[in-house]
Amino acid sequence: MELSGYKILKKIGHGGMATVYKGVQTSLNRPVAIKVLDRALVSHSEIHARFERESYIIAKLDHPNIIRVIDRGLTPEGQPYFVMDYIEGLDLKALIKKGSLKISQRVGIAIQVCKALSYAHENGIIHRDLKPANVIVDKRGNARMLDFGIAHFYEDDGEEHSAMETKAGDVMGTMAYMAPEQMQSADLVTSQSDLYSFGVVLYELLTCKLPLGRFQLPSVINPKVPKALDKVVDKCLSPDPAARPVSANVIKTRLLKILKGAHLGTAQKERASETLKSAKNNFSLLDVIKDDKYGAVYLFEDKQKHELLVIKKRQSTNTGFIQSKLLSQLTHPNIVNVIGTSKNERVFIIVMEYLKGGCLQDRLIRPYSLTEFKEVALQIGRALNFAHNNRILHGNLRPKNILFTEHGVAKIVDFGFDEHYGEDRDNWYEATGEERTGLTDIYAAGLVFFQMIAGESGKPKSNNGELVESENFDKAPERLQSIIKKMTHENVEQRYQSFVPILDEIEAVHIEKEVVVVPYERPIRQPKKKSIAPVIITLVLVLGFLGAESYYLYTGKSNVVFDKIHELSDQAFDWMQTEYNRSNFWHIK
Repeated sequence: MELSGYKILKKIGHGGMATVYKGVQTSLNRPVAIKVLDRALVSHSEIHARFERESYIIAKLDHPNIIRVIDRGLTPEGQPYFVMDYIEGLDLKALIKKGSLKISQRVGIAIQVCKALSYAHENGIIHRDLKPANVIVDKRGNARMLDFGIAHFYEDDGEEHSAMETKAGDVMGTMAYMAPEQMQSADLVTSQSDLYSFGVVLYELLTCKLPLGRFQLPSVINPKVPKALDKVVDKCLSPDPAARPVSANVIKTRLLKILKGAHLGTAQKERASETLKSAKNNFSLLDVIKDDKYGAVYLFEDKQKHELLVIKKRQSTNTGFIQSKLLSQLTHPNIVNVIGTSKNERVFIIVMEYLKGGCLQDRLIRPYSLTEFKEVALQIGRALNFAHNNRILHGNLRPKNILFTEHGVAKIVDFGFDEHYGEDRDNWYEATGEERTGLTDIYAAGLVFFQMIAGESGKPKSNNGELVESENFDKAPERLQSIIKKMTHENVEQRYQSFVPILDEIEAVHIEKEVVVVPYERPIRQPKKKSIAPVIITLVLVLGFLGAESYYLYTGKSNVVFDKIHELSDQAFDWMQTEYNRSNFWHIK
């Protein structure tokens, strides 16, 4: 097999749904993994169209716990393929089989899987085939998931049998991780189905067994497992999707509280404890969110209040300290609550509330609906207007410092902070050479608004100062386009001079009723009408069976006719059992 731009080295994996090759991207001379999907897809034009539409979204996933897709396309034979980063390591299936991981390492891997799931679910992407074989762990213990959404290309395309259903081995191999609703119909799959699959993976991680039938709790099988983990597993494996945890992020937080930093390295813990020398006995370190030469971000738990707090440590700079000090005395529903700050000659520390909903940067894979955009844009605008009224500038607004609560409320963070973009990147959200004023925040907010509508996290402006071309932006109401263009005007005199008119004009934008398309969801097909004749025949045979039994009990004699009816009745019972197991006949709504 030949692919333009790539050299195939060897086959490294094969399954019923795909074959994986190790290769080299010739232009950069870097190793890659190439997954070529099943030849059975070649003849399905509908699946090809779905691949073209949805593989683009999958290729935009960008998260440290997800293997990055760097290219996609069709082979000369018409088979869809993905090109991914090549990772040296073992899949979780092999690691479980080795049985060499400590409990803290196993839960640490599960936490990383939760982070990947949370990121994908926030962007409307469901994995659909979560299992240990789809998690790669490198030598440093970093877990990365692969194959997000790829199982969707194999689902029922309207024929009597889908490509996936015709491969009994693959279905049986994956069935152990499927949620009950996923077994019933692909149309019933939601993010909660992934959480069930996660529960199976977590159970297997902790016990090296699958939770079959009336399974024992993990701590019964493996006494080293904390009993608190039993509750997490049991909740994930609830047959009712509504009874499972609300999100992967909720599971992650619970696992972090149970683990209490046991998955972290000694050096990480020591650096974190230095941050809270005088009060470390009052807090438990749960996780390290970020740690580099510029500073660190830690997740702590208040031991008395059992509340989660984020503590940021900024090294060799005091930028943002004054703004943080002022905000610690103010509150606004769309600004992250600053609990306290302190500083010395080397560092300054800021303590703030923990938000579970991630950041806007992680939600820019898909364009925001206009209704959703309007709500979030108004929240951002109100926060910045409040800050400006209190003489506080942000100075570095961008998608990464717009966070969300668990319920989707936007909150801005990091007022006054400098951001380190690195040598290979400019600050996209600041006009070149412009002094930082309130107009700088308006300019940055306008570019963020553009990215939300365009559904792009890349550079929002071209080198000539014009907004990049975007089909989604061009479809937005003209009034909204005009607002954003005025906010991002290169000439400060042509911009809005405050957020007050911006808020008024966004409020006034009329949005027609939108047709909301749920990602990866298709119309539920109506069940085919079943013939009632088999049921009538079965009932007749059952009555015949009862008659034969009654004749024998009362007379003590057998009868050739009744013996034959008895034999046919046994066959009918066997047929009923097979039909029950094979179809949804007895569950027609």
